[in-house]
Formats: sequence, C-alpha cells, structure tokens
Amino acid sequence: MPAPSAAQFRFTIDSLPDEFDVLAFEGTEAISRPFEFRIRLVSEHAELALERFLHRPAFLAFDTLGNGIHGQIADFAVGESGQRLTHYHATLMPRLSSLDLAFNRRIFQRRTVRQIITEVLKLHGLLEDAFRFQLGPTEYPPRDYCTQYEESDLAFIQRLFEEEGWHYHFEHGPQQHVLVVGDDQSRFRSLPPTPFVPDGAMVADEPTIRTFSVRVRGATSRVTRRDHDFEKPRLTLESAARHYPFGEEGTQPDREDYAYAQGRFLTLAQGRQTAQRALQRRQRDTCVAEGGSNQPALVSGHFMRLKNHGRGCWNQRWLLTWLRHEGSQPQVLEEAIGNVEDQPLEQGYGNRFKAIPWDVFYRPSVRHRRPLLVSETATVSGPQGREIHCDEYGRVKVRFHWDRAEGNPERSSCWVRVATGWAGDGFGTQLIPRVGMEVVVTFLAGDPDQPLITGCVPNQANPVPHGLPVNDTRSVFKSRSSPGGGGSNELHIEDRKGAERIYLRAERDLFANVRNDHVLEIGRDQRITLAGQRYSEVRGEEHHTVGGHRVTQLDADDFLTINGSLHAQVGETLVIRAGQVLQLECAGALTVKSGTQLTLEGGGHFLRIGADGIFSSIPIEQGGGPGPGAALRYKPARRPGEADEPVAGRTGPLTDVAAISQGATGPPAGSSPLPIGVLCKRCFLQAQAQARGLAIRL
Repeated sequence: MPAPSAAQFRFTIDSLPDEFDVLAFEGTEAISRPFEFRIRLVSEHAELALERFLHRPAFLAFDTLGNGIHGQIADFAVGESGQRLTHYHATLMPRLSSLDLAFNRRIFQRRTVRQIITEVLKLHGLLEDAFRFQLGPTEYPPRDYCTQYEESDLAFIQRLFEEEGWHYHFEHGPQQHVLVVGDDQSRFRSLPPTPFVPDGAMVADEPTIRTFSVRVRGATSRVTRRDHDFEKPRLTLESAARHYPFGEEGTQPDREDYAYAQGRFLTLAQGRQTAQRALQRRQRDTCVAEGGSNQPALVSGHFMRLKNHGRGCWNQRWLLTWLRHEGSQPQVLEEAIGNVEDQPLEQGYGNRFKAIPWDVFYRPSVRHRRPLLVSETATVSGPQGREIHCDEYGRVKVRFHWDRAEGNPERSSCWVRVATGWAGDGFGTQLIPRVGMEVVVTFLAGDPDQPLITGCVPNQANPVPHGLPVNDTRSVFKSRSSPGGGGSNELHIEDRKGAERIYLRAERDLFANVRNDHVLEIGRDQRITLAGQRYSEVRGEEHHTVGGHRVTQLDADDFLTINGSLHAQVGETLVIRAGQVLQLECAGALTVKSGTQLTLEGGGHFLRIGADGIFSSIPIEQGGGPGPGAALRYKPARRPGEADEPVAGRTGPLTDVAAISQGATGPPAGSSPLPIGVLCKRCFLQAQAQARGLAIRL
C-alpha cells in the first residue's frame, strides 16, 4: 500500500505537462450511461488559460496499477488562490458525451442500427479504435426509415440502443477509453475476485468489499406485443414472452405488460425477440445487490466476483451496473486557502456499487422516447423528369422542408402512404399526389418513422385551380395532362345564388358505362354540338315523343334502312318535295289510296281520279316506255363498336344494356291505329332480295 503521505491519485492531461495534484474527486458511472467525474485540483500556476484544457483527453488514476477513468475534459474552472497553490475544478466525461451538444434533423434509409450509429460516431471523430460492437448471432435487419428529429446526437443513438435492447459500457486505460456495445451477457469481462471483509474487522492489506446486501422485488411475468403490417393486413402479428423469476406459474402473481408495437416488427420472429427483450428489461432488477468497497478495479459493465462471504450462494459473479467513486488526498495541500471546502477531507478511496446476478440479462431502461410529432408539410419528390412517382399502393416519396441532405431526391424519404376518403377491395378513391405538390404529413401515434399523407395544400408555386376569393362559391376538381401538361379534365360545382351549375370537361374522351337504366330530365333546353360523327345503337325499342315542332336539316344525303315494315301516320298534310327525282319502287304491289281524289301530274299533263270518274288532260296513248328513274344507293348504318376511330379507353362494346325509354308507348291520344297489311313470306324475301330495302327521301 502507498505511504499515507504519498499521493495516490494522479490526473494526467494528454500533451500537457503534469501541472496539477488531485485533491479530491467524486463521480458516477453506469451501464448505458455516460460517466461523469468532478475533480478538485491544485496547482502552483495561478493564471492558466482555461480554454486550452477543454476537450483534452485526460486520465484520472485511482492507484498506481493503472486503475482509473479515462475521458475528456468537458468543463474546467478556476477557484481561489493561496500564497502558492490555486484551486481548479475539472469535469471528466467520455467523448460520447460531446454528442449531446449537437442537434439534428435527418433521415436514414435502409440502414441497420449498427450502420447508423457508426456513421454518427464517425461524424464526431470517433474512429474505429474508439468504439467496438460485440453483438451476438441475432440478426438485426435494416430499418427502412429511421428519423432523428430535434434530438441531440447522443439522445438519438441512446434511443436506438434502447429500442434494440443493446447495452454499452466503457473500457479504460491510461491512454484512451473505448465504447463497447453488446447485446448479451457474454460481452462483459470478468474482474479478479475481491474478498468480503465486513466493517469492524481487521484492516486488510488488499482491497476488499466492506458491505454487501441483496434485495428482491416483484416484476412483470408476461409481455405481449402486437403490430400490424399493411401489406399483410389479415395476419395477426402478436408475440408473447413469459417467465417467473422466483418460481413456477401459480406460485406468484401473474402480471402482463401489453403494448402495441406501432411498426417495430413485421414478422413473428421479430415480434418474439421484441417481447423477450421487453420482458428481460422488466425483470432486470428483480434481484439487486448493493455494497461498498475500496477496490479501485471495480468498473461498470464488468463481472465482479465476490469471495469469502458468509452466504455461500453470494460468492459468485455479479454484473456491476452502477458505481459511485470517491477519493481524497488532503496531504497535497500545504496551506490553507480560505474556506474553500465546508467539510474536512478524509484520505483514501472508496466506492458504492449496484450489481445483478451474472445470469440475469441486462437490458437498458427506456429513458429516451421517440419524439412526438403531430404534422408537417413536405414536397412530393421523384426521379428527374417524372411528374408522377408512386408504387402499387399509391405511396409517394416526399422531401421535408428541413431535410438538407444532398443527393437523389427519390431517396429523400421512404414510400409514404396516402390517406383517401375510401379504400376497399378493388374499389375506393384514387388520387396520387404529384411531384412538386406540397402535402400535409401526419405521423401515426406521433412516431416520426411512421409518416402518413393526409392531404395537399396550395402555395405560390401550386395555386388553386380557380382564382380566389372571386370564385369562393365554386367547388373544383381539376386535373392536368401528364406528362407535359397542356390539357386538363375538370368537374366543378358553382353554388353562387342564381348562377348554380355543374361543369364537366373532358380533355379528350368521355366514356360512360350504365349497366341498367339511364334517366335524364332537363327542365329547359338541351344543346348538343358534335364536331365529328355520331354512332348509336338501340338493341330494343326506341320511343320518341316531341310535344312541339321537329325541325331537321341534313346538308348531305339521308339513308334509312328498315328490315321490317314502315308505318307512318300524318294527322293533316304530308308534303314531299324533291328537287329532281321522286321515285317509289316496290317488289310487289303498290297501292296509292285517297279518300276523295288522286291526281298524277307531270310534263304539263295530269290524270285525276275522283268520285265523279277518271279524267285526263289528253287522251291516253298506248305504247311508249317507263322513265329511267334513279338508281337505289344503299349505305348500311355502323354500330358504335364499328366506328372509324376507336374510342379511347374503351375495351369493347357494351353488353347487357337495355336502353328502354320511360316515355310514350303508343300512338298519340285520339288517333286510330295504322292498318297493317298481310304479305307472304315468299313475296317479302323476293322484295328484300331485289330492293334490299326501301329508300324514302323526305
């Protein structure tokens, strides 16, 4: 042991001469927490430049055997001065603690937690020799989307550690300290055995454990976790873990911890791991040992082996989870310097510790929760030149306004689902936000890793389709042709009093498919302008009633083909006038009947048949021949499916459609039905073969 007057503790600063003596120190360290030591120093130099000590690596030695704490100076202050000595105060913390000074918003995609943490550490100058991952065989798949949102870099990586169930501790040496990350008990090193010598016993020549006690407490016995995968919505993702630390089931209360994981796992295997590690976290402190010693080799994240205790079952390995170190050597003071300290210092080193049995898995407590977000706006992103960029679920990618990462805009976010007014099995609404639109993004349960688009908002680059507030009574749905723009489809509803209307515009084709009835009621006028051709087909009957005049003008020919008979009834006068030739032709009998008089007039002569006889303007001569007449021109009607130009978007003719009018079903009131003549089948077929129809020019 060192002589009572010898300095046991030393404080060495990298690249600086030994300028200080350690007067006293106190500090705490624990698994999965940065350590912090406050050191009181004295020096013969009263005017040291304080800033040159900041961030300097330093080592606080507890003894001459190399036990101690290595870190970097996070805080340095000067105190009172005496005739020869000046007091200084230093705070020693790990390099990891400096990450608490950096805050960021950024997105990591398709990266494992190990890759994310490594990238963050390297950005702060912690290279491969400053940290080490010691993970077991468990697979940790990449995270599709991981967001750091207004967290310090330290809080961010600690949150990731806690979510994965990883622990970390530090290994110390005179020249450096190393961050060690692990996920099971095999990653902790063992320290040499330390004997138990209770207080009041003879002073030992070696470091000993002076006090040691154990307490037990109840804990959760079951953990159940449930999650949901929208790509497998009918799969129940639920996993559970059960363990009774002090006996079998039924011998102690059954207490369950149930929670919805909110996107933490997508397979049952991942769910089992999540539930198991949550249960291990809940049961970590069911058995805790507390004690005190003067063993300077004790450090958190290591197995301490107790020996010579009266309870033999306690003479085993214990995992040190927390320590508080204290030390003082007042002999370095050679003078009194005011009332620097309120209490006298006791010389020597001591610590207090907490530990758990070696076979109890250590899982860190969840102290860093994910930030809770309500909503933000972002801009839809996509590859260069693409106006619409989505996947099979209608998801799009966005770039948040705060995202300053350079590179491919397509990688600015994960695929983000878009909420719609309706979503069923092959039916619902489908509106895809386009590249450049500003959208409102909410977050499921406030989780920044679970974004959801709930709508779009206009801005200066994307104004409203109809100017406001002039058109404030108008509800508009207007699209734009893509790619390239230049056209649009539109439906808008105008609710301005006295000018109400519904406007429908198709940039190219309008296709309507009515599987049953189509009823159209118009209170006033209907105007239809057709720039091209019109084709229609009625597979049943067609009834058409006009209450007033019907005026029809044809600027070319009119072709009428009737495969049956034509019956026309005129209430008063029928006038047919042809500019050149009027020809009636039939394959059978032609009957012209008049109730009072029939007159044939042509070439300046006439033939009149009436009740008083048959009269001719000249005598009727025998001989001569028939006039040449006009040849029959036949043009069959085309059905809609046989049009010259195919209808865009149509997959085939309509089927099973009955276009039956609900209007008049018979002749006008007060009229008598038309007489229907009888024609034999042979005559009808002969006439059809010769004339192929009857052409009447009206």
